[in-house]
Order: sequence, then C-alpha cells, then structure tokens
Amino acid sequence: MNKQIKAVFFDVDGTLVSHRTHGVNKSTIQSIEQLRKQGILTIVATGRHPIEIARLLPDELKFDAYLCLNGMLCLQADQLISSHPIDKQDLHHLLQYLKDNPFPCIFINQHEMYINYANALVQRVQKDISSQVPTIKDTSNTENEDILQLIPYGLSDEQIQSVLNIMPHSKATSWHPDARDIIAKGGGKDKGIQEILEYYHLDASECMAFGDGDNDVSMLKMVGLSIAMGNGNDNVKQVANYITKDIDDDGIYHALRKYRII
Repeated sequence: MNKQIKAVFFDVDGTLVSHRTHGVNKSTIQSIEQLRKQGILTIVATGRHPIEIARLLPDELKFDAYLCLNGMLCLQADQLISSHPIDKQDLHHLLQYLKDNPFPCIFINQHEMYINYANALVQRVQKDISSQVPTIKDTSNTENEDILQLIPYGLSDEQIQSVLNIMPHSKATSWHPDARDIIAKGGGKDKGIQEILEYYHLDASECMAFGDGDNDVSMLKMVGLSIAMGNGNDNVKQVANYITKDIDDDGIYHALRKYRII
C-alpha cells in the first residue's frame, strides 16, 4: 500500500458515474470501500448539487466529505465546511440582463435548485447527464439569496462573454456543448480542495484525484497524484500524472492498483 496518500478526490460524471450505463461500476464501489477500510479519506469533487449526488450515487457508496458546485459548497456529512456565493451585484446585473435577453438558467443555493424556464434544449441536456429538470420558479427575488452557482443553457461563446462582462466577479466553465457553470471568480475545485485540506489538516501532496473534464483541471494540477480517466478530454490528460483506463473498463480500480493505494 502507498502510505503517502491520505485522501482521494473523485469527480462524478464520467469518473464515478458512467455516461454509458448511468451507474457506478462494481469495481469502483469495492475500491472506495477498500480505501475507507484503510483509513484513506474519500471525497466527492463535482459540479453537482448534493441533491443530485444523493440521487446518482448508490446508497452503499459512502464518502467522508463532499466538494459540490465546483468547490462553492463543501460539506462533511451535514456539517458546512465552506460556501462561496456569487457576488450580489453580479446577480442583480444578470437578472436585469435576462429581462431583455432571456435564456434558460438554473439558480442554485445550498438547499435547492430551480430554473427560470425550461425548453427542449434544457430537457435534452439534463437527460444527457441523467438529471431531472429543476422546478420552474419565479427568480425576481433571487438576488436576495446566496446563489452558489448558475447554469445557463444554449449560449454561444460570444453570448456567455456578454454575460460575464456584466458579472465581473464571476467566471464560467463549460461542461456540455450547450451548458456551462457560472461561479465566483476565485472559485473552483482547487479552492474547495484547499478548504477541505485545511479542515482535515492535510497537505495536497498527500492527495490523489480522478477526473475527466475541464472543471477537473485545477484539481488535478493541485494534488500530489493526478489521474485522468481514459474517457477524459485532452485538457485533463495533458495535466495528469497518469491516464488510466476508461471508466467502463475499471479505470479507477486500475489506477489505485497501479500505484498500490489498495
């Protein structure tokens, strides 16, 4: 066993949950169980909300902590480690912009997800990621909430740049050709990891991480041992220490065995 690794971070979509089967491989479940038996912390690191994580991951798959919404919400069980809402002025400007330039957008706070309106595009994207369309809700009072993440749909690169021009304290990350995450500019999975490391009194060199998409790049750059899934994109593979097998070919188990973590 590699005794240097004390915590392992796992992305969800394309890393834990297969886009093909929409489930978690048996070898992955067994690998994570083995990590926990050895006293190694297992931590989810995802752009998703806790509501979605609970629905996507099987009940028998347990984790020590959850880095959600790309690091904007970090939890240990039900205990809040940290949260970072979007700047209130940025949110105000977005709501004004939407009055003249409407597009579907999910608004996410610590406890719920809701959308201003949904169309066929939203339904298709949500189906692609095995997720339901959130409840449609009036967003007129949203600027009074602590919104941790926004998900706009159907915007071109030029359109998302126009949105970011009026939200100077925010940034966007693409995770689907027709959808993006907008979070606070200083945020990201690396930010969430740093706060979780401080919470558990760990160093990044003692951590391992698995990812497959652009929002995993900052996380993989930060940890001591970074693994790109075989099904991951080129940006992830370029920064990883190792490219493992495809998710559907027991990629997580393969990498953990290669480095003698389990």
